Amino acid sequence: MKYLIAGTGGVGGSIAGFLSLAGKDVTCIARGAHLQSIQTNGLKLKSDLKGEHTLQIKATTAEEFKGKADVIFVCVKGYSVDSITELIKRASHEKTVVIPILNVYGTGPRIQRLVPGVTVLDGCIYIVGFVSGTGEITQMGKIFRLVYGAHKGTQVLPPSWKLFRKTFRKVESKLRFLRTSIGIHSSNGRSSRQWRSLVLTMMYRWVKFRSQGKYVIRSSAFLLRVPHWDVSWEWNFPKTPSATI
Repeated sequence: MKYLIAGTGGVGGSIAGFLSLAGKDVTCIARGAHLQSIQTNGLKLKSDLKGEHTLQIKATTAEEFKGKADVIFVCVKGYSVDSITELIKRASHEKTVVIPILNVYGTGPRIQRLVPGVTVLDGCIYIVGFVSGTGEITQMGKIFRLVYGAHKGTQVLPPSWKLFRKTFRKVESKLRFLRTSIGIHSSNGRSSRQWRSLVLTMMYRWVKFRSQGKYVIRSSAFLLRVPHWDVSWEWNFPKTPSATI
């Protein structure tokens, strides 16, 4: 996974340093002399938990960052959130998770409104960390705890559900939905063999999704009918997935 740290101050720099020590792919967003020092000499971390290290971490400005990130930690000041909106949009893909770690309550919903379509959580951190010099971060004490999760009203779809939804959307133009049931009908002279392949593909994807066993699905029973087949059966079709974390 690729991690992007937006704001390499005491908090962001500590997160970046600990992730780097764990062997993760980390890129820091910084500016000015702090950025130049990290690019030239590496990020210096002085930690009561991890000791002293000089870490070769990728660092750039928000404007110059061109890649994609799987996880984006937002560690800027509250008044700077608007300034990194374009960075989040540009650095995100369909599975990116944004975790704000700010000293302002309710930042998650605020960022979510600015970047619709990107999964934004809420987070907080228990740490004593500060910039102790140019390109240098100090973490003090024995506590370093980061907590994050979806705030109320946020819909976080598991990757398997997104895969199923994407697959279903590819074929929904060929399906006719009824309010009381779901009927799959042949259209434009499609052969029963083509429709059989279509239905079996959907069912295979669905069974694969359900078999992972990581999620609790609230389901509603629909009747699935396939014309040209002498069969009909009931199938539990999901409405809303809810992740058990």
